[in-house]
Amino acid sequence: MMGRQKQTFLALLVTSLLWSGISSAWAVPLAITNAGFEDISGETPVMNVFTFGPLNGWDLYDPGSITGGGTGNTYFIGTLTPSEPDPIGNPGVFLSFPAGAAEGERVALAFNFQGSDGQGEYGLVATLGDTLQANTIYTLQIEIGNIDSGPSFDLRGLPGYRVDLLAGGVVVAQDNNTLFGAIDDGQFATSTITLTTGLAPPQLGQTLGIRLVNLNQIDPAFPDSDLEVNFDDVRLDAAATIAGNFDPDGDVDGTDLLIWQRGFPDLFGAGDLADWETNFGSPLPLAASTAVPEPTTLGLLFSIALMAISQTRRFSTYRFVAG
Repeated sequence: MMGRQKQTFLALLVTSLLWSGISSAWAVPLAITNAGFEDISGETPVMNVFTFGPLNGWDLYDPGSITGGGTGNTYFIGTLTPSEPDPIGNPGVFLSFPAGAAEGERVALAFNFQGSDGQGEYGLVATLGDTLQANTIYTLQIEIGNIDSGPSFDLRGLPGYRVDLLAGGVVVAQDNNTLFGAIDDGQFATSTITLTTGLAPPQLGQTLGIRLVNLNQIDPAFPDSDLEVNFDDVRLDAAATIAGNFDPDGDVDGTDLLIWQRGFPDLFGAGDLADWETNFGSPLPLAASTAVPEPTTLGLLFSIALMAISQTRRFSTYRFVAG
């Protein structure tokens, strides 16, 4: 009985050590300039609520050349700051989005007036500093806003949206309006896109990008409304999937061997050690941002691992003989 209790305790301890050591490193956040649309440097606020035109880190996406630069008089891209009409008597209640921005104070907007629907899509696009890598899981999350109507604008309904994950300008994953009909007026909902790359994706090494699109399609339930989609809090994470990388932090290194030792034999087996040995020293470029000190030789680390197997087997044999 004591042996089983000890096994259970060790298994729980291993699990605790593993999760405490690897949960924070499971995914690496990639840098996105102005991901919350708070930086309006170089722009002129309008009524202290709006800014119009491309933003720092974000360019105009206008494949049909319909927006006239995105600064009016029909099409606008920029930012909106949900405002408190009565900050003293009724603080924390905002126009446009009653709970305020999803993150920070501002949200991105892509707006056009009623009657200009159906002329083509438009929006914002960002080019990142990272490139598409092999054996990687990418998770892109963005808050999609369905703005509430205000005193001067009828904004009921949603004109449709699309979020594109790009590599070299090519769409590699997207959310094409899957939240349509599921976001109440004045609310945000999270769009999530996941892409898993293999050994040699077609756009391997190409620069990543993110595109936020107003589809400019009138909501049939509200044919007289203006058309606006809002975006906020853009996040893109990457997690490596290379065999032998147990964190995963993007490379196969000494830390992975320590994790394997803690988890052997309850969570990992000899086959996992073979994967580690095969791929030792095989980093993905993403690992540069989470590098850890490396042991000087593969042989030393592998010897330690073999000792762990040997000790475990001797302990198992003793228990069997001793009854």
